[in-house]
Amino acid sequence: MNCKKVYLHICESLDEDLNSPRCREIRNHLDDCPNCRAYLDSIKKTITLYRMEPAPHVPASVHNRLIKTIDLSWKKGTRGKVTPKQ
Repeated sequence: MNCKKVYLHICESLDEDLNSPRCREIRNHLDDCPNCRAYLDSIKKTITLYRMEPAPHVPASVHNRLIKTIDLSWKKGTRGKVTPKQ
């Protein structure tokens, strides 16, 4: 496995069975690649920090408007082009 493949699959591997073939390949690569090890460490630290923060309260009106906007963007085929209202 090379760095590019590790970058593509490393997040998925966090949720996989550690004995899966892909996880074994990633672990083998990480043993020899300090850059990918640093990348994995960064991901793990980010997840830890994220879990430490409480989820923000979002008013129902904002939540509903967001869901409608997402649904509309999917129907129109404008995914990624929708800007939120201020």
